[in-house]
Amino acid sequence: MSIFSIGGGGGAGAGGKRRNLRPVNVLKLSSGFTLVELLVVIAIIGILATLLLLQLGTARSKARDAARIAHVNQVRTAVEFYFDDNGSYFASTTMTGLTPKYLTQIPRDPLAADCTNNVYDGRVSGGAQCYGYAWTPAANPTKYHVWAELEVWAKALDQDLDLNSIGWSGAGVNGAIDGKANCTTAANDCVYDQGQP
Repeated sequence: MSIFSIGGGGGAGAGGKRRNLRPVNVLKLSSGFTLVELLVVIAIIGILATLLLLQLGTARSKARDAARIAHVNQVRTAVEFYFDDNGSYFASTTMTGLTPKYLTQIPRDPLAADCTNNVYDGRVSGGAQCYGYAWTPAANPTKYHVWAELEVWAKALDQDLDLNSIGWSGAGVNGAIDGKANCTTAANDCVYDQGQP
C-alpha cells in the first residue's frame, strides 16, 4: 500500500490524464495525552520517588551504624594497647588520655553533634546518643566496657559482648539489650558493646 494516492485530474500520462500524488494520512496520531493519563503517570512517579527516599534513609542509618561499630572496635583496641603499657585499663570517660599514642583522633557519634568534647558519657544528644565507657574497679581497672547505641538492628549485635556494666564507674549500660524487638528509638535499647568482662 502506497502512502500516496493517485488523484484524478487532467494532464499527460497514461490514458491522457495527469496524476496528482498527494500524501494519505496512513497513521493518525493522537492529539495528546488526556488529563487522567497524565495524573496516573504523575502519581506513579510520586510513589516510586517516595519508595526511593525511604530506602535512602534506611541506607544512611545503616551506614552510620557501621561507623559506630567501627568506632567502638577502634576504641577497644586502643584501650587494650593502653592496658599492655600500663597494667590496667583506661579509667576515665574523657578519651583525650588515649591520644595521640593509642588513637590519632577520638571517634564521635555521626549524629550527636553535642558529643564533641571527647567524653564518652552515654548521654542523649538531640536525636542520637554519645558513646559510653565504663570501668571497674574505680582504681586500677581490670574490666572495661565501651559501647554505642545503634539506630537499627544489625547482625553485629549477635557478635558483640552483651556486658552489663551498670554500677561501674563511668557510663554503664546493660549491653545485653540488643535483640531485634528491642531496637527502637529509645535510649540504651540497641547497644553494640565491646570490652573486658
